[in-house]
Amino acid sequence: MPRRRRINAKAMPVARRRCKTCPFGGREPVELHPEALAEYTRNIVTLQSQHLCHSADNKAICRGGRELLLRVLFARKFIDAPTDEAFARASRAALQQEG
Repeated sequence: MPRRRRINAKAMPVARRRCKTCPFGGREPVELHPEALAEYTRNIVTLQSQHLCHSADNKAICRGGRELLLRVLFARKFIDAPTDEAFARASRAALQQEG
């Protein structure tokens, strides 16, 4: 398997809404190989990486993937609500603790 290049997700915007072919539940479900979807989901759920939006030419974080990540972080009590705002607050707090 080819090595993926690392991206700076902190500098990337998150898509405003799911694209219609979002692998995480768009209006026109894309036919993904089950192993590909499982890998995307595994990376998000294990907090390894975020999925980039193919409709945005991989220049934005996938909204469907972000919604999945928010649900996981909320369930693990890392954030106080499954929202972008709660994610931003927790991220700022974590960065302040590091610095």
